[in-house]
Amino acid sequence: MQTTSQPAFILDEPSYAESIAKAAGNFLLPIGIVCVTFLLVSYVPDLPDFFAVLNLYAPYFTLGVGLLVALAFKRGRALYAVLSLLIAYACFRMFFAHAFPVDMASRTVFIAVCIFMPLNLALLASVQERGALNSYGIRRLAALVIAIGLTAAVIFGGYGQVTELLYRPLFAGVSVTGSPIPQAGFAVMLASLLAAIVIAVRRGGVIEAALAVTIAAVGAACNVVATTDMFVWFTSAGIIMTAAVLQDSHRMAFRDELTGLPGRRALNESLMALDRNYTIAMIDVDHFKAFNDKWGHDVGDQVLKLVASRIQRVGGGGKAYRYGGEEFTIVFPGKRLLEVMSRLDALRKNIEGYKLRLRSSQRGRTPEANGSRPGDAAVNAWISVTVSAGVAERNERLVTSDEVIHSADQALYRAKESGRNRVSR
Repeated sequence: MQTTSQPAFILDEPSYAESIAKAAGNFLLPIGIVCVTFLLVSYVPDLPDFFAVLNLYAPYFTLGVGLLVALAFKRGRALYAVLSLLIAYACFRMFFAHAFPVDMASRTVFIAVCIFMPLNLALLASVQERGALNSYGIRRLAALVIAIGLTAAVIFGGYGQVTELLYRPLFAGVSVTGSPIPQAGFAVMLASLLAAIVIAVRRGGVIEAALAVTIAAVGAACNVVATTDMFVWFTSAGIIMTAAVLQDSHRMAFRDELTGLPGRRALNESLMALDRNYTIAMIDVDHFKAFNDKWGHDVGDQVLKLVASRIQRVGGGGKAYRYGGEEFTIVFPGKRLLEVMSRLDALRKNIEGYKLRLRSSQRGRTPEANGSRPGDAAVNAWISVTVSAGVAERNERLVTSDEVIHSADQALYRAKESGRNRVSR
């Protein structure tokens, strides 16, 4: 690691375009499920009578599976989102099985679902994941109980004027033809949907994206309440949340949380699929332990993010993984060693030329005799990071992937012994 006084680049947060691109991938599956649902809705009336049982049991089945999956993977937000959907569907079946009644109780239940469901889903998107059956889960369950309690209080307390107030138009002369959803319900749904989308884009989370799309599915279900289409949308909502939990759990298992790169487990699976020619590079951050001890783990994490962001753009068909600690792996399927050497050296130079600014909170950890810390005088300093790399290819001598990695590790050791900041074969 060298200190420099001539900054070139700043390690910033991901750009808005990068956040949008990441969020688009998270939204792809739930939006795809909604699109399929939209197409299936038109075929529901033509289903044979045998399939009429789906009208009743399909949402209960998919939402029940969602509850079990969320509970098994300890995803509290998904658990209470699915529980909310299950309660809403049960209410719709109870009050709107055949028609949309006009009595006060049913109207109160309907507007309550239109308001509380999207609000609850948006709230779940805004909070952090804290597990399922714990004190945080009790608080989230309390929010659901409060919503049910308020609805019951209006119905059994005879506060019909509250229901009528919520059904009053917010904008005179504005109406959605054929939709039973009051303007207040539309307003809450739209605001909740926009809030959830913003949260999902900023956080880049799979669960957040699923919650946002589920709000849209709930809106579609409310729009077709008392019709056979309603069960399709609740079934879709259950599938969306279940798929999100599985997708998020898979990502946690196979992707490194700090750097965003695929982790060791993903690397092992990729290595098992390799055949014939390939090249593997092992990359290590130079003097990382000493750097981490001097500046602290927060700065060390920034360094690892910096290196990972450069490595994953190596090109040439290379796939980057975090091997562990400050070590990374790049696999080049179908490439010979000589084909990737120039790319790896260009990567090394790119990382060396990328500068990281130490912010005011990123100070050294060990106090000097006078009580100051070694990083205090260099708060505005810019540091550069270097890496060393070892490369090996599969050949007649190195047959298995383990042998190729071991050879690449030996080459990495030679690069370190030769002075670091270089690529060795």
